[in-house]
Amino acid sequence: MRKLLFLFIALLSVCHVSAQKRSQVQLTSSTEIKGVERNGVQFFRVINPVFVQEGSTLRADSSDYNQAGNAFDAFGHVVITQPDGTVIYSDLLNYDGNTRTAILTNNVRMVDKTSTLTTNHLTYKMANKIGTYIGGGKIENGKDVLTSKNGYYFASTNDAYFRFDVVVNTPDALINTDTLKYNTNSKIAYFYGPTTIDGKNANRASRLYTENGRYNTVTDQAWFGKKNLYTEGSKSLKGDSLFYDGKAGMGKAINNITFLDTVQKVILKGNQGIYRRADESALVTRNAYVVMEVEKDSASVDSIYMTADTLMTKIIFMKDLVSANPEELKSDEEIEEDPEGTVSDDGGIAIPKRLAPPPAPPKQEPEVKLSKRERKRKKEQEEASKAVKPLEDNSKTAGPTTTVADSVKTSATAEVPPAADSIATVSDTLSKKAGNRASLPRGNGVDTAAKKAAFNPQDTLKTRIINAYHKVKIFKSDLQSRSDSAFYSYADSIIRCYINPIIWTQGTQLSADTIFLQMKNQKLDNMLLQNNGLIVSAEGDSSRFNQVKGKVVTGLFRDSKLESMFVDGNAESIYYTLEDSVYTGFNRSLSSRMKLEFADSKLKRVVLVRKPEGKYYPIEKAPKDMEILEGFMWKPKERPKSKEEIIPTLTPQKSTVTSRQPPGKTPQPKKETTKSKL
Repeated sequence: MRKLLFLFIALLSVCHVSAQKRSQVQLTSSTEIKGVERNGVQFFRVINPVFVQEGSTLRADSSDYNQAGNAFDAFGHVVITQPDGTVIYSDLLNYDGNTRTAILTNNVRMVDKTSTLTTNHLTYKMANKIGTYIGGGKIENGKDVLTSKNGYYFASTNDAYFRFDVVVNTPDALINTDTLKYNTNSKIAYFYGPTTIDGKNANRASRLYTENGRYNTVTDQAWFGKKNLYTEGSKSLKGDSLFYDGKAGMGKAINNITFLDTVQKVILKGNQGIYRRADESALVTRNAYVVMEVEKDSASVDSIYMTADTLMTKIIFMKDLVSANPEELKSDEEIEEDPEGTVSDDGGIAIPKRLAPPPAPPKQEPEVKLSKRERKRKKEQEEASKAVKPLEDNSKTAGPTTTVADSVKTSATAEVPPAADSIATVSDTLSKKAGNRASLPRGNGVDTAAKKAAFNPQDTLKTRIINAYHKVKIFKSDLQSRSDSAFYSYADSIIRCYINPIIWTQGTQLSADTIFLQMKNQKLDNMLLQNNGLIVSAEGDSSRFNQVKGKVVTGLFRDSKLESMFVDGNAESIYYTLEDSVYTGFNRSLSSRMKLEFADSKLKRVVLVRKPEGKYYPIEKAPKDMEILEGFMWKPKERPKSKEEIIPTLTPQKSTVTSRQPPGKTPQPKKETTKSKL
């Protein structure tokens, strides 16, 4: 047993002596050596020394070598060369051979295979190849340059950690951050604090902000995970998670995303979005909605909320904007007479049959006999079409407004029974309202001057559009809508609603094949119900409905509130009369044009224009089939009640607070009382 213990101690001694020999600094060459004593310590003053330890070579102009302490100080043109090829330069060096730690001062440069570190003070541990500076430093890695106040460089893994005033300058971006990790091999930067990335060249207008993420300086791709925001000029995109590809000009955002354009005053929100720099487009899905600001009056601002399964906004050239079908609002005299109605058996009006559209071949439909008036009108239209030269196709030219006749002359009055007090029977004049409006759009409208102006194919003007796809709902404090899809252009400020659209405003429901809403000066200005326009309102008794129907319906707003409407083309109406808050009957009327006037959020008057016909039905004698117009529908349950209803994410989350109980006490259940149950 004693022999085994002796052998073990002897083995440890040999290993210790061997370890001491490996860690001893060896002076391999010099040009001059002399002994010096300072402060009771003896050392050698060596000129042009060359030291070697663990395969590393240390050179300098001169040194003070403490052989007993296994350390030395070197002065002038210090060069440390390591086996892996890493070379360190400095003016001064303090080296401890026991810990293999080099403290380099003044004009320090560390050069390895991938990068160069420059600083004035560097502590470098040669055993594990870790360099540290605290007085400011710079790393050059190809075309990437990184500076910071403090830095920690791990040569074995090519990782560098930087703290305070960190700046990364790359060919594509300028990065400013507080804490950063950078790998000189992959050239990927990792952020652990507030960070901004400013683009260069084609991306010079872009900026990225995050507090956690990474950025590839080679591919110009970035991933962010905390307080992320991407901005470019007046546009911004943010979300819980953000990805950006600078070379492709594309960004993606996930959860709680917001796309904002401060110039166009539009906000898109949702839980998933894609942004493309080429056309400045943003595609938003998953609880997507858009917010557009409008002026409620001179002192307050209202907002329009529009939601859909998918929202997409982008910038397009004005020449690529497909305008809506323009129609001018005509004066009363310009309104053509519609086919006359015939008197039914009960003395009421039988609605004239409309002609079916031209049949598609090869089916043959029976020839329809036209009245003398219709034949005359058809002949005039054919002669007019021959006399007018075909115009150049400007269907893609953007132009939001149409002109209106300067004055609209009075029309013939409608003769109705005396009981129809609520139906206006005097001549109507539109000039009071229409004369105050420089232009009244029909569809999107195009100014007469703009129509005549030559289209310039070199036009480079751009505008922003918004497309809404599927289950579109719109909420404004005094107007709501639903449709399958919608389109909005900032060039004409028109919201186009397609496929079974319905609008509710001021207790009135409006529907048509297509509905247009136009804003001017951030206020609702006018509305168009194109093809099969129907207006329905119920007041008091939900079983009685005032109804107006026509081919085209134009509504005019004042201070974003519906003021009047014009119904053109086979205009039909059913309007109930009240006496002492009791329904006494209704008028069923037919005219080429009708005008509806609104006040206090209610329909107040219906004016019949251009050869009106009508009959009054007492409530007790009214035929059931005469109480509604063809195509009647009433859908109050589909009307959005609030912005929170159509956008669930706007609903405030209820926070649950649990009260803390003193230790050792069990909470006792409260006794229920009759009052609490109620």
